[in-house]
Amino acid sequence: MPPDGGPSGPELTYRQATQDDAAAIAAIGSKMLDELGDGSGLPGAMTPADVSERISAYADKGAMFVCAREKGFCGFAALEPDPQDIGCSVMGVWLLPATRRQGAGRELALMALEFARTAGYTKVRGTLPAGNEAALSFFSEIGALAQVVGGGMQYELPL
Repeated sequence: MPPDGGPSGPELTYRQATQDDAAAIAAIGSKMLDELGDGSGLPGAMTPADVSERISAYADKGAMFVCAREKGFCGFAALEPDPQDIGCSVMGVWLLPATRRQGAGRELALMALEFARTAGYTKVRGTLPAGNEAALSFFSEIGALAQVVGGGMQYELPL
């Protein structure tokens, strides 16, 4: 592969997020809300302090993961305990448009799934906003069982 990573740009790197990544994650979240609004699946705007607080509150039951290129962060995934279902976690994946359809979301989801297995979760669930066909397709491709629930779509990934 050429030094610049080919037509899609420099190669992506992935890792578990730390509190030092809070500002970058909040910025990506803000861009997702600007682009997709309620269709983003995010609970709302997140400040860097909000993200940092979430990361520290996870302890060993949740995590965020980031992907980056040379010029900065381009996506993140979050895995959190489902407060209504013990043994279940909730996962979401968000990517900037230029990073989509290159395998980055899949890699972030796989990292989150591995974390979920290690943390002892038996399943992963997340909410897919109504009308977000790209997200439904994405999660279907990684083994999701999608169904219409209430006003939105949910996915389950048995572990």
